[in-house]
Amino acid sequence: MEKIQFSELLLQNATFLKTQALKFTRNAQDADDLQQETLCKALEYRDNYKNGIDLRPWLYVIMRNIFINIYRRKKKSFQPLYTQIENLQLANRLDKSYYIDTYSGTISSQIDKLPDKFKTPFLLHMEGYKYAEIASLLDEPMGTIKSRIFFARQLLQSVLERS
Repeated sequence: MEKIQFSELLLQNATFLKTQALKFTRNAQDADDLQQETLCKALEYRDNYKNGIDLRPWLYVIMRNIFINIYRRKKKSFQPLYTQIENLQLANRLDKSYYIDTYSGTISSQIDKLPDKFKTPFLLHMEGYKYAEIASLLDEPMGTIKSRIFFARQLLQSVLERS
């Protein structure tokens, strides 16, 4: 199949791809990126498409694989401290280098000053443990763990906003 014919087929399925991308990402901008990445991959591997076979399932598999790869990359990527503390809006207002130099020591010292009942679940959450895992490790109800992590964030935020 010629590249032009294949491109026309892809354009005919653009709405299908957009719908599927929105189902995967639940975000319009990410869906646009996923749709475009899928179209690029489909064009790149158009020789693998067998003429006469329904194009939609083939495109869906490409999109699903791209989405899974992006998810895995994000999961494995290193996230600095200022992106892990979601409720501390400070990271959005400050230049990253200034933030790291000025506030990393402040955050660490403030985390150390938290009461143990807040500090332990908060640090475990920062290390990537899920609420249920923390609850079983500390032998506490999950609701208690969630509220302690929430209060730890609130305490840190109030202290950092004052400094």
